[in-house]
Amino acid sequence: MGANLSDGPTQDADLLEEIERLRRRITILEAERDEYAQQNAELFVLQQVFSTINSTLDINDILSMVLRGVVEALKFKRVVLFDVIEGTTIVRRLECDSNGTVNHALDPRAYRSASTIVDVAHGDLQLAYGNGDDEDAPLEDARGAYCVAPLVARDVVRGMLYADDPPGTEITENQLRVLLDFASQAAIAVENARLYEETRRLLEETQRMANTDALTGIFNRRALSEMLDRELHTSERYDTPFAFVILDLDDLKKINDSGGHSLGDLALKRFAQVLKKNARKGDIVARYAGDEFVLIMAQSDREQATRGVERIMSALRRNGLSSSIGVAMFPNDGTDGQTLFFSADEALYKAKQAGKNQYRFFSRNPLDKGETPAGTADATA
Repeated sequence: MGANLSDGPTQDADLLEEIERLRRRITILEAERDEYAQQNAELFVLQQVFSTINSTLDINDILSMVLRGVVEALKFKRVVLFDVIEGTTIVRRLECDSNGTVNHALDPRAYRSASTIVDVAHGDLQLAYGNGDDEDAPLEDARGAYCVAPLVARDVVRGMLYADDPPGTEITENQLRVLLDFASQAAIAVENARLYEETRRLLEETQRMANTDALTGIFNRRALSEMLDRELHTSERYDTPFAFVILDLDDLKKINDSGGHSLGDLALKRFAQVLKKNARKGDIVARYAGDEFVLIMAQSDREQATRGVERIMSALRRNGLSSSIGVAMFPNDGTDGQTLFFSADEALYKAKQAGKNQYRFFSRNPLDKGETPAGTADATA
C-alpha cells in the first residue's frame, strides 16, 4: 500500500505530460490539415483556370482568367501582368484587384527601371521576391511582400506575373510554387494563342494574295469565279438582276510600243484604280486577263447598269484612258457564268467594231452590228 501511494504524483505528472503531448500533436495535425485544405483549394482553382484557358485562344481572355485565378487561389490583393517585347521592352498591361476585377493598366511604364523585374524580364532571374520597402522592388507603390514570376515560352520570356499584398506578412513557399505553376501554364496558353493568331494572319494573307492580281491589287480571275458563283446564287434566290460587264483597255499595245511595258503596266494600274474608285459599294471589280477587266454590278437593272457604265467611262476619260465595254444582264442574257461571259464578250466585240471607247449591251438580234451612237446602249437589246 505504501508503494502505491508514493507512485500517485508521478503517474499524475506522466498523464499530464502525455495529455500535453497529445494536444501539441493535435495542434500540428490541425495545422497540417488546414495547410492541405488550402493547397487543395489552390490546386482546384489552378485546375479550373487551366481547363478554362485551354478552351480559348483569345489572349486577353487567357490573361484575365490567370490574374483572377491568382487572386482567388493565393489571396493576393493585387496581381499585375507585364508584357515583355523582344526581350527588352517591358509594358504594364493588365491589373487585377482583390475583387477579381481586371482592368488595363493606366500607365504602361509604371514600374522601376532599376529593379528585380528587369532582371526577370531579361531572363537573369527565374523568380524574384522581397518586400515593398526594398530598394529594388518593382513598383513604387509595392504593398508588403511581392513576387515576380516569368511567363516563358520557347525559352523566351513573353511576360511576367507580379503579385503583392499577400494574406500574411510573408509569401510562403507554396504560394511561390503555385504562382510559378500559373505562370508556366499561362505562358503555354499565350504562346498557343500567339501561334494561332500568326497562323491565321498568314493564312489570310496567303488567301488574299491568291485572290489578288499582283499588278493592279484588285481581285484576280480565281476570286472573280468564286464571287460570281455567290452572286448567281444570291440573285437566283432573291430574283434580282445584275449586270456582268467586261471592260477592255483600248490600245494597250500602242501604249506598250510607245512607252514600253512599264508605261503599259502603269496604264493598267490606273485603269484598275478608276474602276475600283467609281464602282458602287458591293460591286465586284476584277482583272480577268491581260487588258480585260470585269465589273459585276449587283442588284442592277439595265437602266442602273447604263448609268454605272457611263459614270465609269467618264472617269476613265478624265484620267486619259479609254475603254471598250460589253454588258450582259442576268438573267435575260445568261443564268450561269459561262453564258454571261460569252454574252458580254460578244457585246464588247461590237463596241470595238464600232470604233472603241464606247459600250454595248448584248443583243440577240443577229442583224444588229452595234452601229448605235458611241457611248449609248444598244436600243435593240
